[in-house]
This record gives sequence, structure tokens and C-alpha cells, in this order.
Amino acid sequence: MPASLDDLPPELLGHIVSYIEEAVTLLRFTLTCKKLHGYVERDGYRIFVQRRFPHRVPPFWKEATHALTKLSRAWDHKSLITRYIEPPQNAIKPRIRRPGGRVRGQTMDYQPVIDSYETWTGSDWTSRREAVAWGAGAHFVLRVKWIGPDIDSKWQRTNHGKSTFFDQHHHSIRWWRISEPTFVDGRDDITTISLLRNEQKPSSDAEYLVVGRASGGLELVSLQHKFQWSWKRETRFDTGDQSVSSASVNTAVHPLLAACLGDRTIAIYQIPTIGQDLIQPLGRIRFESFESPCRLRSTVFLRQDRLAVSLGPHVEPIRIFDVRPDAIPSKDIRRFSFAESDSGRPATAYPLSPLPRSSCPCESEGDLFLSGGYDGIIRLHDLRSSASSVATFHDPVDSTAAIYSLLPLGRDRFLAGSALFATIKLFNMQTVVEKLCHHDTPRGSLVKWSRAQPSTSSHDTDPCHMRQGSDRKPRSRDWTCFLANREDSNERRSLRRREWTSPIYSLSSPSLYSPIFFAGIEGHVIQVDVASAYDRFPDPIYKYGPEVTGDRDRDATRKWDPNQDVMCVDLYEHVNTSIKLMHQIPIGERRPGDQMPGWDERWLPRGGIQLPR
Repeated sequence: MPASLDDLPPELLGHIVSYIEEAVTLLRFTLTCKKLHGYVERDGYRIFVQRRFPHRVPPFWKEATHALTKLSRAWDHKSLITRYIEPPQNAIKPRIRRPGGRVRGQTMDYQPVIDSYETWTGSDWTSRREAVAWGAGAHFVLRVKWIGPDIDSKWQRTNHGKSTFFDQHHHSIRWWRISEPTFVDGRDDITTISLLRNEQKPSSDAEYLVVGRASGGLELVSLQHKFQWSWKRETRFDTGDQSVSSASVNTAVHPLLAACLGDRTIAIYQIPTIGQDLIQPLGRIRFESFESPCRLRSTVFLRQDRLAVSLGPHVEPIRIFDVRPDAIPSKDIRRFSFAESDSGRPATAYPLSPLPRSSCPCESEGDLFLSGGYDGIIRLHDLRSSASSVATFHDPVDSTAAIYSLLPLGRDRFLAGSALFATIKLFNMQTVVEKLCHHDTPRGSLVKWSRAQPSTSSHDTDPCHMRQGSDRKPRSRDWTCFLANREDSNERRSLRRREWTSPIYSLSSPSLYSPIFFAGIEGHVIQVDVASAYDRFPDPIYKYGPEVTGDRDRDATRKWDPNQDVMCVDLYEHVNTSIKLMHQIPIGERRPGDQMPGWDERWLPRGGIQLPR
């Protein structure tokens, strides 16, 4: 019989590590003896990450443990750093107007559609390339960012142009702002944009985008990383001059493209490698039985061969199709209704978004997905259940604003973009999803999750912070944040009424483990870094930058807000008692005595809830 813990075989050590819930416990486990330290370095961090964060993560297990627990802690503390992003003047081709500011004669500015992704480029957690693209009226914007130790070394060797080609974290940035003289704002506005992922691209030295327009254009374009102003139209897709309202690209190596054409047709295309001028659809799915004003709203692939479609107003506003290149269906395999449509009243579904697959053997990819409705309710649907929805989520204060966008953040939480006041809503769903996975909830039953519940998980722990002796778990409640404020405490930016009353038209994040997401409001794109400005041990991708001087406020300002462009936003939690509005203070104006437990240091109470009028 083993005399001590370090005498146990690796199989039993792995079993013990699989029950460790907190990163600080794993850290203390490594301090027991050299053998356990070596085991955790080899296998322990991998077991911890794969159990706690069941997504596809690059095999840099120790850094992943730090980064993912740090990100989870930042979400729980509402650590948000928000700013508008747009290309600098020297990155814009001459005679092309800047993003932001509507064209004369138009009553509103452009509605951004956004897509982003990231891929690893080196042998550590930080070496990656991030790409984000969005439609700005009839033009589109692309930003590519390179991160890692090699990029930091390049910054050290650069003598000129650091502020142009690098940001404050020593990340290398390149911008593209693409247009054609024949494109007209308001007529040729971009309505959908999709970036091909690394494994789908013909060349790794370029970015490939599928761009759809309100005037009926649908094309695949490429932009070389080495040339800032050049772009090439690789191929066009035949739409019959019908307006493209939504499109989705599946995850296959040879991807399929599904596009909503007009109000009642979905066309399926095979995206070619290169060289074809005009691509005809493999087939069409027609919805001829609709009565006005019902029309298609959006479409998304739940998995490589399964397509979900939202429409409305209709008594069954969600349809599911099995799609293969050699078999385009004419009939759906499943329909979903909403609660109000069960009584015969039509309802409208807008965005659809699949949840990432877990390691649970009872679940297949694409079984669980979210939908946002005109009624302001987000529903969780399960294709294994006979019920129309298995859980519902809504904001108890702003319960009627339509949901225009959705962004799952793993299987623990998700973001929803509202139709009013540039608000994003975060909902925790870990308990709901775990019940569905472990069959604790009977099939066909509905879990109502209209108000946040305190989280019982320990995904907020962090090895660096735990070294300082903090064992308290922050509260984890649902919340709503006003991304574009009517008032800015620093008067850094004067917001127009259309900005702070705008919907959140789109949401995107480069990956499930990225600390960044993007939100599109009227005429602008907002970047949100989910991180604390005062964290001494930030996510590894933020470890490069200005040298630390010891002055926390000065260091935070130099690292996060050197251009004084970080916004101060408002937020309130979804609670059963009276709701308090919280407000951020500028970076560098920290008030340690006023800090609230469980909140980021920038949050201070503002008073009772006051929604903009």
C-alpha cells in the first residue's frame, strides 16, 4: 500500500486532479513535493483545463489555466474596458470616407455586421493572429493583429512608426478599408460578412471574406497581409439580383454557404478554392406558403450538415434542415414555436446561435442552440427534447426590447444584444446546461431563468490572485450594460442620440477563450476587453507593454488608456431586490476605499436604476 501521496500511480493522481475545482488548489498541489510538481506540469494542468473548460484549447496547458481562470474571474467581476475602434487616417485609402458619420441625405448611419476569429502562430499561448472584419455601409473594414514574443521583440527593434503599426500592448496591427467607386451607401450596404477560418483558406498569407449586400451582391474577396490597399474578388455567387439579408458559412474544410435571398428563399452554395467566376447554387429552399408580413430573418449552421432558419411573424418561427452538398432538402426536419405562438399568435425570431459542444457523450454537436425573439426573451432549444424550448432568459427591467444579436461565451454564459439603448445583457446558464446534460431535467419540461441566480461554480478562481491569499468567490449574477452612454464622465466624446439609443446589431468574439469581443452599434464598432486595468498578473496576451513603475494608477493608464479613449459605461445587475445602477470611473482615478466586494475597482454606485428616456 502506498505510504504517501507521491507514491500513488499516475492514474490515481489524474483521478484526484480531476476533482480539483480551483486553480489555487492545483497550485498548492504542485508545492507538495517535486514528484507532484512534475506530474502537474506534465498532465495536471491539461486535466484541469479539459475538465473545467471543455472546448478545443491549444495544448499550452499551464498558460491556458492562467488565462482561462483569469478570464472567468474578469467576467464575474464585470471587468470591462470599452472603446470605439476605427482605422487611423493613414490606413484609409485616399478619397474614401472614414467609418462613422452618415452620408448626406441618409436618415441613419450604417448597421455594422461583424465577424472575427483567431489562430495560433507559434509555440506558446500568446502567439496568435486575430482578424476582425465589419461592414461599414457599402465599404468593409478589416483589422489583423499579430501577438506574441516575436512581435514584442519586433517592437523593441523598431525605431519609427511604433504608434502607427503597434498598439499599447506591443501588438502589431494592420488595417484595410476597402471600397469601390460603384458602391453607394444606402443602396449597396453590406448586410452580412463572414471570415473564412485558417483551415478553410486557400492561402495562409491572406484573409478571405464572404460579403453580401442589400443590392444583391454576394462575393468572395481576398486581402493579402503584405499589401494594405490591395484586394481581389475571387468569385461571385449567383443570387438572381435578390437582396442578401443574412448568410452563414459552416465549419467544414470545404465549406458550404447558406444565404437568405429576398424574403422567402435560402440558397446553398459550395465555396470554391479559387478560379471560378460565377458560382451557381447547389439548391434552394423556398418558403412559398408564407403570408405577408412573414419573411426570413436569419440563418446559421448549427453544425456542418444542419441549418437553422429564423423567420416571422409566424406560429413556428424556427425551422431546422439537414443540408449536404449532394442533398439539398425541400422540407425541414423540425419546427420550433414560442410560448405565445403555441396559442396561435404569430411570433418572430431574430438571431440564432449554437452552443459549443461539451464532452458529454449524450450530446451531439448542434443539439443546443439559442434564439432571440421580438418579445425580448432568449430561449434555449434542445433538438433532443420535444419541448419548444427548455429554458428562457430575460432582463427583469428591460423585458420587452427585441433581441438583435447573440454571442455564446462557452457553455457557462452568453451575451445578448438589445434593440434599445446600446445595451448588452449577460446571462449565466451553467446550471441549466448541466441539468440538460445530466438528465436532471425531465425531457419536455421548461426551466425558467428570467432572473439571475448566484453561481455555485468556482470558475472564478485564479492562481496569481490566490497567491495573495484571496479565497473569496465573487458573486456571479446576470447583468445589463449600456455600452454607449449618453453622458461621459470625462467628456472625452460627445455621443449623438442615435449612438446611445442604438440597437446592438451584431456581436462577435475571436474565440471562446479570447478576452475580447466586438459589438456593432449604429455607425460604430465597440471593442470590449474583459480584463481588469489594475491586474498585476493579466491574461498572458496583455503581459507585453509599458514597464511597470509601481504607481498602479499611472501604470494602468499607460497600459490601457494612453490615448484617453476608454469609455466609462453603466451597468446594473438582475436581482430580486431594488436595482442599483453602477458607473465606471476613468482608468487612473481609482478610489480604493470605495471599492465594492466582488466588483472591478472601476465600478462605483450611481444610484437607483434610471433608464434613458
